[in-house]
Amino acid sequence: MQKLEVNNGSKVLGFGEIMLRLTPTNFQRIIQAESFEAIYAGGEANVICSLGMFGHDTKMITKLPENALGDKVIRVMNSFGVDTKDIVRGKGRLGIYFLEQGHGVRNSDVTYDREYSAISMATKEDFDLDKILDNVKLIHISGVTPALSKNLYDLSIDFIKAAKERGILVSYDSNYRSKLWTLEEARSFMLEVLPYVDIAFLGILDFINILEYKPKEEDYEAKLADFYKELFEKYPNIKYAASTKRVVNSVNNNSLQGFLFDKDTLHKSRTHTFDILDRVGGGDSFTAGILHGILNNMESSQTVEFATCASALKHSIRGDINMVDLKQVETLMNCGIENINR
Repeated sequence: MQKLEVNNGSKVLGFGEIMLRLTPTNFQRIIQAESFEAIYAGGEANVICSLGMFGHDTKMITKLPENALGDKVIRVMNSFGVDTKDIVRGKGRLGIYFLEQGHGVRNSDVTYDREYSAISMATKEDFDLDKILDNVKLIHISGVTPALSKNLYDLSIDFIKAAKERGILVSYDSNYRSKLWTLEEARSFMLEVLPYVDIAFLGILDFINILEYKPKEEDYEAKLADFYKELFEKYPNIKYAASTKRVVNSVNNNSLQGFLFDKDTLHKSRTHTFDILDRVGGGDSFTAGILHGILNNMESSQTVEFATCASALKHSIRGDINMVDLKQVETLMNCGIENINR
């Protein structure tokens, strides 16, 4: 694994929306439900909280409403050791999404209710970048945040450029959501930020649908390696790229394999097959695992195995956030999922 040059900062920073997730109990549909389980999380926050579980010094930036829901989010982030001192409070509401968890042949489904959320109405004037980026060594952002509003589109670019000016590593996860923006909008943003990215989380569909790369290979691994080589040639600033391959055996059982590309080699994990309690946050758990390995100078082969094991474990935990520590992930790495309970 190549060693990244990291500035003297200590904190890993996430920037993005934190939402209230409401889930009908007992795998019910919304039209049946009379009660909902409440969970607070968001794509970038999931990554930051997971890194906190792995022992990293973490920080979260967002904008929250000035009410009890905003207070609750702060408490949740603090429970993972996340620094919340620079989180902005102001007008607007807390975004909500409703998750109908699938079962059997019925897929899961998400309904968003996030218009007029405090973060979506945030402006550049809300954030003091010099203060926010002080003592930060890596910033993580995803494609969800710039999709929420034109202001956040511009602000995300400002955050990334300001980070690079200060020698801060930039981690970017495409995390495309068709319910939030079009492929053309996602492409415009990605092309603007890729020249500033150090660690990119992009899968085959991102290359084909967003970046419009043309596959030259049929085999999955050969195709992915070819895409990553083309990406690195075009953007020499990128040092690592990662993604997963998921096989849906059923709604309640998946197989997962992770991939990490570093300069010219595609490293892959074992394929893990597991039953699913809650799939949401599985990708964020993989992202956190990759960032953990890179920041700790782990070998690439170990990093991608660690990240895939972390993601596999997340599927056994209810909620968006992966509540496992280093020992639990390392145990799975060392003994394999088939022996985890022996």
